[in-house]
Amino acid sequence: MTLGEKIRQIRKEKGLSLTELEQRLIGIFGKKAIRYNTLYRIEKGLRDPRIASLSQICIGLGVSLKEVKEGTEEEKFSLVEVIRKRDKIAQYVHSEKAQAQILTSDKQPFLGLRLMLTPGGKTKLEQDPPELGSFKKWVYVLKGKVTCVVGEEKHEIAKDETLAFESTLPHHFENNTSQKTACIIIQNPKHI
Repeated sequence: MTLGEKIRQIRKEKGLSLTELEQRLIGIFGKKAIRYNTLYRIEKGLRDPRIASLSQICIGLGVSLKEVKEGTEEEKFSLVEVIRKRDKIAQYVHSEKAQAQILTSDKQPFLGLRLMLTPGGKTKLEQDPPELGSFKKWVYVLKGKVTCVVGEEKHEIAKDETLAFESTLPHHFENNTSQKTACIIIQNPKHI
């Protein structure tokens, strides 16, 4: 049984229509409530619910998240995921001087990676497809300085500084210093 099917089953057991569940959620969460179309898509398996949506649905149905996940395919997935150092996921080599290690699994809706650049290192030009929606990247420098080229703009960020941008713009990362540099990049939602 899928998570959507289980939500539908519980809703029907409670004697609620989708409209009634929506109204109940609006009464609890106001403008931030999940709407009918989203509830419908989740139940039909056309959309994977995020944890915030699942929490709302559970509150609206008066059940725990554990009860909703029980007996579903998703039950085997924990709400907490730990990836140990030994569980290396994947590495991407842009060039000899630019390497990225993926830090998140396929289960996550976002992509986390650690980018390491040696002096003179540069990543390939990237651009997420705007026709697929809005994509954001967030960069946090762990060591050294990274130059982020976004469109025509260059932004140099140093250790403990961050940068966020629409990754549907063409972009790449450079190390224009004489020191090694490393940063964490989060892309949400992920697109590879």
